[in-house]
Amino acid sequence: MAAKGFDTAFLSIPISLPRLGESLLEVAWEFGEPLHYEHFSLVMNRETKMAFYTAHNIDRESLISLKRSSWKLDPRVDLTYQAGPAVYKNNVWDRGHMVRRAAINWGKRPEASQANRDSFFYTNANLQHAKFNQDEWLELENWLLEEQELGDRLSVFTGPINTINDQPYRGTFIPSAFWKVIVFTLGGELQCRAFLMKQSEFWDDHDGKNNLNLESYQVSLTQISELTDLYFQVELYEANPIFYSPNNFTLSNDIDTPEMRPIESPTDIVNTRGDYTDIVQVLWDGDRNRFSVTRMKEGRWMNEGADIKLNEQGTRNPRKRDLAKFTLFDSVNTDKLMHSSSYQAFKRLVDNYNKLQRDGEQYSEQELIEIDHFLETCFNAESSNTVPLMEEVYHYITANREIGGLGFEAKKYSDMPFSSATFGSNACVDLSNMAAFRETVRNLWFGLYTNYFDKAVVGASGFEHVFLGEIKREGSRYEVSGYHYWVKFFWDEQAAMNGQSNLNYLGSFYDGPEGQLNADVATLSMRWRVGNKSALKEKGGFFVGTSPECMLAMGTLLSFESYRNETDPLPFFDGESFRRTAINDWRYDLVLYRETRQDKSRGFHLRSFFPILKSQDNTQPLLAPHSNAEVLLYEEGDVIIASALPNPEGAGDKNEWVAIRNETGGLVDVTGWKIRSKSGTTTIQEKTKLAPGRDHRIIVRAGGGGAALSNKGSTIELLDTEQNVISKVEYKSVSRRAEGQVLNFT
Repeated sequence: MAAKGFDTAFLSIPISLPRLGESLLEVAWEFGEPLHYEHFSLVMNRETKMAFYTAHNIDRESLISLKRSSWKLDPRVDLTYQAGPAVYKNNVWDRGHMVRRAAINWGKRPEASQANRDSFFYTNANLQHAKFNQDEWLELENWLLEEQELGDRLSVFTGPINTINDQPYRGTFIPSAFWKVIVFTLGGELQCRAFLMKQSEFWDDHDGKNNLNLESYQVSLTQISELTDLYFQVELYEANPIFYSPNNFTLSNDIDTPEMRPIESPTDIVNTRGDYTDIVQVLWDGDRNRFSVTRMKEGRWMNEGADIKLNEQGTRNPRKRDLAKFTLFDSVNTDKLMHSSSYQAFKRLVDNYNKLQRDGEQYSEQELIEIDHFLETCFNAESSNTVPLMEEVYHYITANREIGGLGFEAKKYSDMPFSSATFGSNACVDLSNMAAFRETVRNLWFGLYTNYFDKAVVGASGFEHVFLGEIKREGSRYEVSGYHYWVKFFWDEQAAMNGQSNLNYLGSFYDGPEGQLNADVATLSMRWRVGNKSALKEKGGFFVGTSPECMLAMGTLLSFESYRNETDPLPFFDGESFRRTAINDWRYDLVLYRETRQDKSRGFHLRSFFPILKSQDNTQPLLAPHSNAEVLLYEEGDVIIASALPNPEGAGDKNEWVAIRNETGGLVDVTGWKIRSKSGTTTIQEKTKLAPGRDHRIIVRAGGGGAALSNKGSTIELLDTEQNVISKVEYKSVSRRAEGQVLNFT
């Protein structure tokens, strides 16, 4: 009797097989028709000679132990499209079961024995490094069979993640990572858990000599779909406690949604959506002194009654050009500014610092009094019905990890010193109580210290850098350093209008087209003149409308998170300085730098803090998807590089092309402009005028010479007739298999 394969009705709720995307159907065996075995099914990839995915059912109540069988080829599949024994011979790469034999050896003995034998078809194997297969992957599979909360009946999907970084090997490719999706019911409700485990670290350590601790993540199902081009039934996306991006459920229930969660053991696995409460959103919502902000749409203010009317101008990198005819702040509710104690306390601090970084800082007795008054306004609530933001931060820092805190004890930490010229050489972090915490915050922000990041800067201050900005010398020119607070920018614009200062807003620009839809943040270029020193900030930014106490609270929060992240990595940190968050459905990286000591270790004084707006729906994957090489956009002008074809179909380099696009509202004459790559240049010889929004394709190499596009990666530049770089992009290596693959840069 023929095996029925994966049982879609195995659970109380029907679960269908994944659907293949169009890119997969082109290389699927028998157009994606599943191969059925006892208790599992799979779909083969003719290109890699392995499965796109496997799907199996587990009945844990009737599992039995059986001896291993022998590996064999499946006679139903053309031998040309199976990775057989020669691929796995004499190397460190295991025949990794996609469907684990111990998981499908259930039922009556003949049935279980057939499943055991079927699991040893080469169609069910993939190249897994021995240490990966027998360590991280095995631990996940053991959890799958042993965790009681999963219940006795499960449906499981498994497969490789093939990317442009896969390693060619014996006629196939070693996958960069593997994924597993577990589906079960709990109390009659559908449950889903998704995982991704990377093995690409072995590319630099083929024999695993360094005993690498490979990266493992609990992820959203959407991320797996984006990396594999496989699509599951919609209920599974909703049943996963980790969402890739906000959806109707998360929005209506005020749930923040990180993209992935690193896991080192089963105890790190998240099971409920309620596990997520991002403290950054809590602080944002609790900011009672926030100013409401509106932007302009189609020549009209979207909210005439807003406290701030933000007039962003310029949609591209101004490249030192002034694209702004007007000030950034069209109007601000100055009455509200005047009657808010924290804003007024902040205003008294503005003239306490030198604008030139080279000039040392020191506090007078009066200035120390002003600092204490500012902290008092930030630590106290405006009304008796609200919890001060700094108190929220303190409780979060000292709360247990089990309930979402950072787990610092309420005590003095002599092993966390941060001496300063202001508050003494014996200062250290003290969380004993709120009064001690306030002293710690004072030193964190206002303590004057020597920073050794690049060159020694004496009298550095986190508060000055973030809230006020300063000018520093870089070679033969001056740059604006810091300057990340909106009120200071507004006051300087007002003073410039009265001839009392020289601040020039050059225009706004964002990494993506959605930036100017968000009025909570400004990303801009500016020029600031102090005396005879003119300094440029090519790209900077700040939150708009945020109160001083909210800025202080967020920077303090990130300082403690950053310190914790060094020894106990937090899932929402990208590296050591980029803290991912979602605020009102927008994705940000909150950047936090701490002081650099003389021995190049990081101290505890805050050095810089600012936001980077990512997007309204951050879809940056963990791995570069196989369908598109990693592309980087450096700079955009009025005409942009829109796409390129570095690897045309057929042999040789003929017909490589680059497409440019006119982003202006009028005709642009591009005659004589050049495309330049690492290999050479190609000139647009024919008379060409681009209409608004139109693309123009340039053959950059037709059989020799010109701006050849290497399959190993290159930069591409668009130059005008005066050799100015109008647009510049970069792409990483593209797969030799991906002939005809167009790289899109927009």
